[in-house]
Amino acid sequence: MTARKLGIVVTVACSISGMAEATTNLKPFDPVALQSVVEATAKELLLPGAMVLLHTPEGDFAFGYGATELGGTNSPRADTHFRAASNTKTMTAAVIVLLVQEGKLRFDDPVSKYVEGVPNGDNITISDLLKMRSGLYNYTTAPELGESLDHDPTRVWTPQELLAIAFTRPTIFAPGKEYDYCNTNYALLGLIAEKLEGAPLAKVFQDRLFGPLGMKHTLSPANTSNTIPEPYSHGYLYGNSSYALVDACQHTSWRENIEFREPLDM
Repeated sequence: MTARKLGIVVTVACSISGMAEATTNLKPFDPVALQSVVEATAKELLLPGAMVLLHTPEGDFAFGYGATELGGTNSPRADTHFRAASNTKTMTAAVIVLLVQEGKLRFDDPVSKYVEGVPNGDNITISDLLKMRSGLYNYTTAPELGESLDHDPTRVWTPQELLAIAFTRPTIFAPGKEYDYCNTNYALLGLIAEKLEGAPLAKVFQDRLFGPLGMKHTLSPANTSNTIPEPYSHGYLYGNSSYALVDACQHTSWRENIEFREPLDM
């Protein structure tokens, strides 16, 4: 593998109604200059391709660079599928906030109230998980996970398998005392959402977010699937999975197995 990542889709949206005063202060953007920045950045990061969609009160800009895979000729388009990856953290957090608003849980509830076997679970709160302040070990940093992905990149991981990796390690700091970006936190929040809603996370997202927000081209496949419909962008990385867990084509980690069909859904 020779390139780090492919098929980056960047979307920036500004609401006209929510920016009435700020709109008058916006400077017109230069499409030619922006395209030049996109191309230069893609080349610097060794990206085979990229897709950028900019939507502002000052105008729209859409630009695809390169190809959807190494050596390919298909340019990234607005209807190219791609993995949402950690965009799902925002979705998961939104669902948790909705559940709090409905009185189904509290931000200061301990995680042990909903999931058994969490190290220091009696002292880690829902808020700690949301804010990346739990102190739990991040399973994606475990050497055995990277080694497994190198040898079997198509394996589908369940949340229980991923959490088991984290739970065998000691916590790295006391809850609320520090910040550490940790996928374990949001795997737990996904399980909590499923337990309270009595449905798979895919259905929770559809009922709570995708449906009400009109996100018709965004979906969460079955957690037993690691496929993605055509056309899709291929993911690559330098070295091996132990170096960077970013293979967006086949790697499936349950919560992050969501597909965007169109950038406008973002």
